[in-house]
Amino acid sequence: MIPLLIDLLNIPSPTFQEEKITNFIQDWIFCHVEGISVKIVGNSRIFSLPMINNLPHIGLVGHTDVVPQYFEVYQREDLLFGAGASDMKGALAPFMMLMESYSKWPDRHLNFSFILYCAEEGTPLEENGLYHLISAEKEFLRTLDLAIVGEPTNGCIQVGCVGSLHAEVIVRGVACHSARPWDGENALYKALPFIRAVAEIQPLKKTVFDVDFFDVISVTESKSENGRTSIPGQWICNINYRYAPGPSMQEAETEFGNLVESTGFDKLEFKIIDHVPSAQVIETDLFSKFVSFLGRQVEAKQAWTDVAQLNGIGIPAFNFGPGLTQQAHKANEYICLRDVADYYEILHKLKKIY
Repeated sequence: MIPLLIDLLNIPSPTFQEEKITNFIQDWIFCHVEGISVKIVGNSRIFSLPMINNLPHIGLVGHTDVVPQYFEVYQREDLLFGAGASDMKGALAPFMMLMESYSKWPDRHLNFSFILYCAEEGTPLEENGLYHLISAEKEFLRTLDLAIVGEPTNGCIQVGCVGSLHAEVIVRGVACHSARPWDGENALYKALPFIRAVAEIQPLKKTVFDVDFFDVISVTESKSENGRTSIPGQWICNINYRYAPGPSMQEAETEFGNLVESTGFDKLEFKIIDHVPSAQVIETDLFSKFVSFLGRQVEAKQAWTDVAQLNGIGIPAFNFGPGLTQQAHKANEYICLRDVADYYEILHKLKKIY
């Protein structure tokens, strides 16, 4: 399995450039997995073992794109370094090997599909590969009884995920020459009370499925008009609001508006520019059985993942992967090979619960 992971890491796959790695994975699957069928949507795939009637259908879900710039793969003791090692090629290699292994089970009592998709990292929802898979293959995907998303979780099970709302906030002033600031009004100075007020909003803990999520709001981008000798006539920032499972998107937008109002600053404009929902925890007997069998610590996913899209069409899902969360998107990203092996072994033992 490690040579396979090295092969995956040796294929550069930045967002929107996943064709080569997708073709490699497809060729490998066709060569090693008997009876496989495939559904193709752009550079995304659904690989399925022959379906057996009245058996639970399990999805192994992962994306092919990575954030760090490609660098040559290397190993230091038990650590394997490569772009996307933890996020999330370290899960794709076990998924591929598991599909081969599952195909050889005598008297198989579970159906399996490997859902592989492109364009996950930082893309608007409408450009996300899973979004397009769902649009094209919603009826089939809804046959899934459980989805395991291989995002990096440090080997823990992370349930749900927070919603993410981005808004552009504008504070207007009057531009002028910096030698005569009295001729204008510095928009950045006007914005300082608002910035301080946002900084003072404390995380709000909410407990869902016996784990703690946090509503948080942060200024994540800041810019004013260019020019070293100009007083800025406007200041623009991006505000990111993350919220726990529970509220609808409309309710979250209302709460965001209330938070902005609570700053007491009425001389600003804002508009919501991007919004993806939180993931509710859809607890079923099968979901609970898998969580219990895996025996891993259960945590909240204090981030947004595509579990939200799966839950949005009624598929119970959780995040569970061998990657290290603190390694995701790092320039010298790595994964622990022991964690990859343990991940494969625990999922390989699923046959013991059926």
